[in-house]
Amino acid sequence: MSGDLYQILGVSRGASGDEIKSAYRKLAKQYHPDVNPGDPTAEEKFKEVSAAYDVLSDPEKRARYDQTGMVDEPMGAPGGADFFQNVGFGDLFEAFFGQAGPRSTAVDGDDLRAEVQIELKDVLDPSERTLTYRRLAACETCGGSGAAEGTRPERCRNCEGRGSVQRVQQTMLGSIRTSTPCPVCRGAGQVIADPCRTCQGRGLAAKTETLTVTIPAGVDDGNTLRVVGKGSDGIRGGQPGDLFVIVRVAEDERFERDGQDLHMECALTFTQAALGDRFEIDGLSGPIEVTVAPGTQPNDQSRIKGEGLPRLNGGSRGSLFVHYTIAVPKKVTDEEAALLKQFSALRGEKEITGDTGGFLGGLFGKKRR
Repeated sequence: MSGDLYQILGVSRGASGDEIKSAYRKLAKQYHPDVNPGDPTAEEKFKEVSAAYDVLSDPEKRARYDQTGMVDEPMGAPGGADFFQNVGFGDLFEAFFGQAGPRSTAVDGDDLRAEVQIELKDVLDPSERTLTYRRLAACETCGGSGAAEGTRPERCRNCEGRGSVQRVQQTMLGSIRTSTPCPVCRGAGQVIADPCRTCQGRGLAAKTETLTVTIPAGVDDGNTLRVVGKGSDGIRGGQPGDLFVIVRVAEDERFERDGQDLHMECALTFTQAALGDRFEIDGLSGPIEVTVAPGTQPNDQSRIKGEGLPRLNGGSRGSLFVHYTIAVPKKVTDEEAALLKQFSALRGEKEITGDTGGFLGGLFGKKRR
């Protein structure tokens, strides 16, 4: 056999095994002798395609061919031992004979994906976002027929518009009637002699769409909304696909989200932590008054119910957890140091020595002897 094996199957040299298998099955259907009775050219092409697949479907044979550009061992006729070793019986039956029964020529449209972004505060209530995306819609020039203006698709004479051809095969089990895609119209049931110049006969053309979607309260980052029928259009009566809108919730540096609950840090001074205090913090939906109990320690927390996020599609809100840290000044004045030493003495603590810069470090960080 002469010719490049990859070109015979119509695949690139980097094609995967699945791509090679898919290309072979397509060509095998097209050139199989049972589909082209009495056509020696098709029979020869079928043998050539099968022999190319016999090599490229075997990793070792393919590697040798890639290195040398030659087939260094005889390639058996289709149906030889190596051929059946690489192709399962089910694959052969489907590739050569197809599935019995009528074949629908309708093709459903593709599903599409798009993204919208919202802020964390937008999770509190339902909101609307307008997005723009591209989809394949029925060609406006030809009305989705695929035929040029003034013409229309014609019924395929080979399959009488059914999109498939039937044949009877005599087997050891008796006569079996099978149906395969029509090789002339490729299963469409119709042929287009003069294709539309806008869509090149596909019946579909790219179109920009604008759509407003409603985002429910309580949505989380990565949640997906399904908009039925807003994907690409189908052809020959096929159903349109759906649009899947992925919601991205932007991070808010003030909060960490945990489901319905929110967490935030709040730095207290030593005085606030020791004596307690009452002040406002900036919550997700506005100012919130918090009360710090006297003697609050680092990592203590306050739970504020109803200031978190709602459940998906509404419901009660979660809680806001305020985690306290103690802000220790890096430097103090002499006057401040004197007052702190006096405070330490009043509490009966061991006298602290060292310069001003290290005083608070000794007070809050060093181990006592």
